[in-house]
Amino acid sequence: MKYLQRFTLFTILWSASFATLPLAAQSDRPEESRLESPFDPLPGPEPASDLDRSILEQMKSSRIPGLAAAIVKEGRPVWSGSYGWANIEQQQPVTDQTYFQVASISKTITASVVMQLVEQGKLSLDVDVDTILPYSVRNPRHPESPITLRQLLTHTAGIKDNWDVLEGFWVKNGDFPEPLLPSLGDYFQSTGKYYNRKKNYYDWAPGTRQKYSNVGFALVAGVAELVAGVPFEQLCEESLLQPLGIEGSRFRLAGMDRSKIAMPYQWKKKRGEMKPLGHHGYLDWPSGTLKISAPQLARFLACFINDGQLDDVRVLSQDSVQEMRKIAFPKIAPKQGLAWYFSKTAGQAVLGHDGGDPGVLTFMGYRPEDGVGVILLMNTEPKNDRFESSLIRLLFQYADQLPPTRPEERSSEDQGS
Repeated sequence: MKYLQRFTLFTILWSASFATLPLAAQSDRPEESRLESPFDPLPGPEPASDLDRSILEQMKSSRIPGLAAAIVKEGRPVWSGSYGWANIEQQQPVTDQTYFQVASISKTITASVVMQLVEQGKLSLDVDVDTILPYSVRNPRHPESPITLRQLLTHTAGIKDNWDVLEGFWVKNGDFPEPLLPSLGDYFQSTGKYYNRKKNYYDWAPGTRQKYSNVGFALVAGVAELVAGVPFEQLCEESLLQPLGIEGSRFRLAGMDRSKIAMPYQWKKKRGEMKPLGHHGYLDWPSGTLKISAPQLARFLACFINDGQLDDVRVLSQDSVQEMRKIAFPKIAPKQGLAWYFSKTAGQAVLGHDGGDPGVLTFMGYRPEDGVGVILLMNTEPKNDRFESSLIRLLFQYADQLPPTRPEERSSEDQGS
């Protein structure tokens, strides 16, 4: 199965509200399962609010086993919710500590780590990466055209995702076993086992068009790893995640407690049950395999909204964040910043990223006009986008109704005077 969700940009979501979505009929429920029915009932917050009940009802209708959501407002995480099953077979509910694979949202973490190296003077966005890497990655059709970090971070480098390789060497219940830089070398070098001149590159020159590239982001991570002198995952943890108070989140399964990771599922209609797909790894893992909880991801989003700072911790300069928000190539990629991109999602003009893998669908975005952000993580792929769109819309509406949390923004009446 081609996991095409992983390289799609924000889906433009046009759909009705929750009230228009029908509940699943009794006859559609699985007759045989380790639970009599994983959707009846779904575990959720107690006592349940109107929002909680709406989410749980529509999860049942859309056959979503597990979901976590979070809201960022006024520069800080202000709400999170956990619903359904992280693991149906083990009857393990989703909690605030459940890690979800976030698919292509991972790219925003990868880009942030690279920008830290740019700040430190160890990298330049416009450097020819061939001057850093131990092998050339230039397009054989355009050997005179350098490939830069800015192009890689905006999907304008002309590097193509070869799905025969990315799917063919998919690892179920494990990490991709080869080190990052050598495996990328095998992808880009003519003598490499993953090389294919036609399938690994587009026929156009770097910087002339835009096509989404997961392997391009893996290459960004490889450059960062080489310059920093430490494995990329270690670099992410030490320079970004740990300073933000994000513990235990990782790109790779090694060292993680898998019982805390939401199991990806796929609905099997003929059998009337959810099929566990297992945890997985792939060659271009820095582009999509980050496992993180919704409250943790909300801390990262709040930091980005706050120009690189959360509480007293700064992990990126204001200039770096502004660079990431800026449209790098207006003529060929008019909505694309560095990893982050602009879109209209569920009626909201947002800056962010979404993601999808088999059994995984995720969204992270915020409104630049007021800094209100929403995170949505699921451990299945709905058959259509109505549920995702409706929930994103509902979460933004709920965020708008939340009272101010900062004391200086409360009214005198709210403060009891």
